[in-house]
Amino acid sequence: MATNYAKWAAFDDSSEDDDLPAPPKAAPVAPSAPTPPAAAADAATIIERLTRAERLGEEVLAERRQMVELDRQRNQNREALAALRRMDRDAAASAGVPAPTKHWMCMGDVFLRRPHATTRQLLEEEQARIETELEGLRTSVTRKTSALCELDPSIMGGSNIHRSFRDLHGMSAAELERQRAFE
Repeated sequence: MATNYAKWAAFDDSSEDDDLPAPPKAAPVAPSAPTPPAAAADAATIIERLTRAERLGEEVLAERRQMVELDRQRNQNREALAALRRMDRDAAASAGVPAPTKHWMCMGDVFLRRPHATTRQLLEEEQARIETELEGLRTSVTRKTSALCELDPSIMGGSNIHRSFRDLHGMSAAELERQRAFE
């Protein structure tokens, strides 16, 4: 047979012999009210902003790593082109010794032996491609960094300086000449 203790819950457990007052009864806890729609929308907006900021930050870091890799390739191509120019110069200086006609090139994971002119042309084309890709990455990083600073102003310490540099770009030689003509 089970004992029902529910009837004892209504009794005060303090005794009259104690000089201390009885501790206050805790108010019954009401079930939590549902979150108002405005607070839920604010929370969703904050989560969306943080998610976007995190994604932009990861993209900026990935593009910066890609820029470092492209810069490394550009430097290797520059060294190879300099070596080819040095061979041309040495061959011209010593009229009796011919310049090498073919060179070994590494293209991906394959080594190929190419004629001197073809090797030089391929390296120059590769340099142009790398420069174009680097310029695109620089523009993208600038744009994404600016968007990231707008999402989270604490990155720049509350400064709005990133806005002034967002659309800043270098001048081509033709633009520079036109500018000088107006001065």
